[in-house]
Amino acid sequence: MTRRYEYVIHRRTVASPRTLFALVADGAHWSQWAAPLIPYSAWECLDPDGGVGVGAIRAVGTRRWPYREMITIYEPGRRHGYTMLTDGPLQDYQAEVVFDEDAGGTLVTWRGRYETRWRAVGVGYWLMLRVVLGTLARKLVVAAERAAG
Repeated sequence: MTRRYEYVIHRRTVASPRTLFALVADGAHWSQWAAPLIPYSAWECLDPDGGVGVGAIRAVGTRRWPYREMITIYEPGRRHGYTMLTDGPLQDYQAEVVFDEDAGGTLVTWRGRYETRWRAVGVGYWLMLRVVLGTLARKLVVAAERAAG
């Protein structure tokens, strides 16, 4: 039996959705704003039009064992989504980062879902992803605020 898990991370910032999107959509430079959590990032291949939109594949993590993620949503200034291509105990991993402008700034929502056959694995990854992606969301906000001046 396959079990489904979901997580949601929220962060608020004074940075604009455009600035936040530019950082999260640039897969080659995640290692600059997300270090030391992500020491390596690069584009493995670009989208069919030669850009970094839907279909592009980024590699993030370590140079020796990167996670491969394919871009599935590319809506500049609004939404960025991806799916995990790397084999492992999780299936159908899908995530998106949404930027909603509101009074005084932007609400960042990083949400994802995945499936696994093993409850212990599912709960363990749920806990780990909440910490890792919570940290990434915080680092994204800090980098965007720094870039905005």
